[in-house]
Parts: sequence; C-alpha cells; structure tokens
Amino acid sequence: MSADSGTSVDGPKTPQGVFYSKLPHLVNSTGQYLFCKYWEPQEQTPRALLMIVHGVAEHCQRYEEIATELNQEGVLVFAHDHVGHGQSQGYPADIKSFDEYVQDVLQHADKMRGAHPGIPLFIFGQSMGGTISTLASLERPTLFAGVILSAPGIMVAPESDSRWQRFAAKGLAFFAPRFGVAKINTHLLSRDPVKVKAIEEDPLAWHGRICARWGVQFMGAMERIQREATTFRTPLLALHGDKDKVALLDGTKFLYERATVADKQLKIYPGLYHEPLFELDPDAERVRRDIVTWVTERI
Repeated sequence: MSADSGTSVDGPKTPQGVFYSKLPHLVNSTGQYLFCKYWEPQEQTPRALLMIVHGVAEHCQRYEEIATELNQEGVLVFAHDHVGHGQSQGYPADIKSFDEYVQDVLQHADKMRGAHPGIPLFIFGQSMGGTISTLASLERPTLFAGVILSAPGIMVAPESDSRWQRFAAKGLAFFAPRFGVAKINTHLLSRDPVKVKAIEEDPLAWHGRICARWGVQFMGAMERIQREATTFRTPLLALHGDKDKVALLDGTKFLYERATVADKQLKIYPGLYHEPLFELDPDAERVRRDIVTWVTERI
C-alpha cells in the first residue's frame, strides 16, 4: 500500500493503481475515495442489512465466509476499506481524528438504508472496527437494529497506560504524527497457522508500523466509550476469546455490564485469540453460527 493514490484524466486510482470508476466505491465527506464491497443474497429479496467494519491494518474482503452465511439467510452484507486501508485512499495506519472512521461508517450505513428502506440494519465490528461500531451506535442509537462486537478495543492495557506513557505518546503524535510506533503481531491474531500466514502474505493488508497519531486517536476513542458506556442502548452481542492478548476482555465486559439495554449477550470463547472469525475450525464455524443465529432471531 502506498501513502497516496494517483489520479489521471480517467479519475482517481486505488493505491494499487486501479481506477475507482471500475470498482464499487463511495466518496466520503472529505473527498477521499473508499473501496466498497457488497455481498447480496442470490435467491431472495434482502430481509436485513449488515455492515462489516474491519480492524486496523486489514481490509473488508477478508470477511467472505461470514458474509456468505448471512446471505443464505437473506441478509445483504456490505463494507468498505477504511481511509488508509486496503484499496481506499489515505495514508496507511494514520488518522487525524478517529471520528473520520465513524463518520464514514455512518455515511455508508445511511446510503444503504436509503436504498433498502423498511428492513433492519445491523453492524459488526472487529477489533478497531468494534470501537468504530460502538461510537457509531452511541452517536446514532436508533440507526442499528443490533451491534455485534468481536474483540473490540474498549480499554487500554494497564502496562501501556501510565501517565508518562500517555504524555510521551501525545508528544510524539504532535511532533512526528506519522512516526511508526508498533506493528501488528500476527501470531496473536489466531491459533490457525494457515490463517496467520494468509494475513502475513495479504497484499491488501498493511504490514508496516502503526503511526503515533493513530495510537493517540485510538486511545481517545476508547476513553470516550468508557465515559459514555452507560448511554449505550442498542441491542448488543459481544464476542471475545479468553486468550486474546491484543484487545482486553475486561474492556468488552466493561461495556457489556454498563450498556443500558435489556437485549444484550456476552459470549466468551475458551482458548480463542484476537480474531474469533479466523480461528481454527470448528471454533470459527461456531462463532459464525452464533452471529448468524443472533441476527436472524432479530429480523
């Protein structure tokens, strides 16, 4: 992935050099082009919509399996690559304001709900995508019929959250916002070596370091969720592996316990790492079935 997308007389291109005019896409409120993906039911009119919100350094096309299973239940699934991810424009793993991610999600959700009125809209978020989905629901609590969070980023690990570390991070983000501070440890994502290798070799994933400014923005987003957790009132399914060393299970429990909605479930999967949908089978299959069942029961 390159830092900037090219343009020509035929219009803007993806970081991979493909014209957006040849791809499904949307233009966000700041004029950036975002690659979009749509999985539509083949044999029936959609009964519901579900938006997939991917995590940091990955992209939306990884979610083919869960999208296909939802299609079989009449659910139209859609997604986009966030700014700075996959085939969308933007500097990799950097964001001036975390709210940019949230507003892009709300824009896409509104567009799809306008195109398919009268049917429920659900949202699924993985990791950082769970953080985005939570904030989107807090901002627009009646937009979604249900929120599904998979290992969401809600709380910073205590060992990374001292006053000195926060001060240093904010200083670095101010003076050198695109300085690389950390890389994704792919071996903490899944116990399945095949799926770990797949993400390591995925040309649409970001394999470089996460920018300092992104880290500070992400911490701020998690702090906001903690402050506003008691105002969360959308039906909630929270999923988390108990061996996750990337996102804190305590953060998911924090939101679940404080969410002021009667319809909420928390599923903790023994032995699973950070990406339950990309775990070893039959565990990944069980997670997909839990999601599909929860959604179809609420259509």
